[in-house]
Amino acid sequence: MWWSLKEVSPLILLIAYLISCQDTVTAHSEVTGLPSQRRTSRDVNTPAPVNCQLSQWSEWTGCFPCQEKKYRYRTLLQPAKFKGSKCTGHLWDEAACRATETCAASQRCGRDFQCETGRCIKSHLVCNGEPDCRDGSDENNCEDEDIESLCENLQPIPGSERAAQGYNVLTQEEMQFVYDPKYYGGQCEYIYNGEWRELKYDSACERLYYGDDEKYFRKPYNFHVYQFLAHADSGFSVEFYDDSRDLIDSIKKDKSTNYGFTFGIGYAKIPLHFELGFSLSQGKGSLKNFTQYNEKNVGFIRAITKVQTARFKMRRDNIVLDEDVLQSLMALPESYNYGMYAKFINDYGTHFMTSGTMGGIFEYILVINKEEMKRKAITSERISSCFGLSGGLIYQKEKIDISMSLSYKTCEKEEFLKTDRETNSALVEDIIPRIQGGDVGSSGGLLNSWNANMYRLWGRSLKYNPAIIDFELQPIHEILRRSNLDDIETKRQNLKRALDDYLTEFNACRCGPCQNNAEPMLLGDACVCQCPQGYEGPACEKTRRKGSKTNGSWSCWSSWTPCQSGTRRRTRQCNNPAPQNGGTGCAGKSVQTETC
Repeated sequence: MWWSLKEVSPLILLIAYLISCQDTVTAHSEVTGLPSQRRTSRDVNTPAPVNCQLSQWSEWTGCFPCQEKKYRYRTLLQPAKFKGSKCTGHLWDEAACRATETCAASQRCGRDFQCETGRCIKSHLVCNGEPDCRDGSDENNCEDEDIESLCENLQPIPGSERAAQGYNVLTQEEMQFVYDPKYYGGQCEYIYNGEWRELKYDSACERLYYGDDEKYFRKPYNFHVYQFLAHADSGFSVEFYDDSRDLIDSIKKDKSTNYGFTFGIGYAKIPLHFELGFSLSQGKGSLKNFTQYNEKNVGFIRAITKVQTARFKMRRDNIVLDEDVLQSLMALPESYNYGMYAKFINDYGTHFMTSGTMGGIFEYILVINKEEMKRKAITSERISSCFGLSGGLIYQKEKIDISMSLSYKTCEKEEFLKTDRETNSALVEDIIPRIQGGDVGSSGGLLNSWNANMYRLWGRSLKYNPAIIDFELQPIHEILRRSNLDDIETKRQNLKRALDDYLTEFNACRCGPCQNNAEPMLLGDACVCQCPQGYEGPACEKTRRKGSKTNGSWSCWSSWTPCQSGTRRRTRQCNNPAPQNGGTGCAGKSVQTETC
């Protein structure tokens, strides 16, 4: 059929208008979390998308007179699954209000001095020459007198603020302070730094000098033990993973096979100018970022080392809480309100640290195009060795002969990151850093320049800018039992109850069932099934393989039964999914009991 120009133009405009209307409807659906208006064909084995769903808002709380605020909350009824629509908005809300009651700060300190934040301090700490209240109210109206102390000009021990933070085990993130990292309680306890006599160079004055200001560091009250360690690395471990599921599983378990790399903080006997000419990905190496490779034919080489600089242990009893967490705690109601207690957990963490090791972790993950790797007949060991040479890492395992024959020139010729003209693909598609510890200059330098000199600068900066690399945790409600607060047991029990509800609400057991041994992950309000190699689809249901075994996975725990005879119980089932085709059952118990 033929169309004249006059007839075609209106037709094109009509089609363009209809398309724009459809796009508008779809965009609006994505913003509001409603189902898309478009219909697409779905495989018979593909589960239907499940959209995210939030509960209705709770009733507003009463107006808290000291804060002049009221609160409400809603819960995550259903996370999005199998590429369903995500939710929008927040789970917690607050609004200004006018209270009918006056704010009467409770005088709970007795004969002790009470800071404006509600903290109680002993009378001998008043006018002792340093503030024990954050606002300095304990040092107001004091007579002028010179109180000399060795600790007056000492810096706090490195990493003290990191150890004082809460920790969220679901997101693996450090939260706000729970311990007060700057409270000393009138004590002058200091730690000797055995490396203070190392010569340093002052470029402005062109002279060498000893770092006298780094001879001692002051230990805050909440630290029981702090010990500097000589730089000791764990050895550089490296492993190849066939798919992102195996990689994520390894990261979560933090296990890898040691192939014998050593990490040199000192002077390495290699050319400092040697590098392969690449930079690290600017994105953070979070678990969420690895899901983008779920349906790509890529493998991963993960290399990691830990460098220890100090060991610490926190005080067990009479812990002094940070004044912000103290005020938040005092604002919690005596009656159980999940929303307010869950917001407290979301701010300060599910757990707190009791001991650990400080230092740094250098980890990088190479994203490998497996088709290019096969076409060029290059092994993962060869790639690992070349990248190790670039950074000054020495491959020591003698059983891997390929490393012995490698040289800087042969590695440079490989051009791992260069796009091949025939396939339009690179062997190494990306390099993802996961660097913890070190000052901003050295860790930032590692993102832009991959060479041995930057490694050494980073390693040397760890002592005074460490991260927490290994630690032991306790549930957040336990810090109330160990604190110096009185009449806090009711809130501690409420916080314990809220923690159970919080961990259930944001637990990956609410996802799935993922098929074919895929790993379920809850990322915010959306579930993702991380597929093994050879599987794809929203539930990893698509594959050409037949008769593959599926191992069982647990459902979420049920609610606790009422307390009877001093005990209560809860159960779970091995049906998320159930074992199929001879797969193994779930490890662990299906029933849990505890005293009440």
